[in-house]
Amino acid sequence: MLQRASLASWRSSFQISREPLKKVGEEEKEAEEKFDEFKKETDESTEKKEEEKSDKETGIKEASAAITEAKDANVAAEGLHEAALDELSKLKEMCVEGESYEERAKKREEEIAALKEALKILQEYND
Repeated sequence: MLQRASLASWRSSFQISREPLKKVGEEEKEAEEKFDEFKKETDESTEKKEEEKSDKETGIKEASAAITEAKDANVAAEGLHEAALDELSKLKEMCVEGESYEERAKKREEEIAALKEALKILQEYND
């Protein structure tokens, strides 16, 4: 009978202790579902952020290439500008800062007279 009493006691304590195990199992299952949901959301978020990162890196590369191209174009434009300024300076010396109109007109008249004299000499030579 002692064995029966201890068996009954053991059985009742086993049934009592099964209740917390069942509750723990349910909590564990719920925690696992929450974890799976969290993991899924995290993976999706990470994937989205990796795509954004890749897009932004591509944008940076394109912007860097555009900046380099613009710098090269600027250097070329500065060279052309400098050449144009040099040419303008030469033309300014010849046209504006050189001789006055009266001096140029006098030289032109002298050249015309010299050419007339040369023409006269050539005509006399041919006759």
